[in-house]
Amino acid sequence: MVKLSEEAKQRLQQLFKGGPFATRWGFIPLVVYLGFIRGADSGMPEPSALNLLWG
Repeated sequence: MVKLSEEAKQRLQQLFKGGPFATRWGFIPLVVYLGFIRGADSGMPEPSALNLLWG
């Protein structure tokens, strides 16, 4: 078993506390980003930021 220093344990605790925050606030922007990168399906207009805001 690996022995960790107190500083390393504190850093790991901070990392695990930040995980749910990053998941909660990063999921929707990730989905939108991947949608823009992949592009529109055939026959559909190309996505743009204005279409996202006004649609």
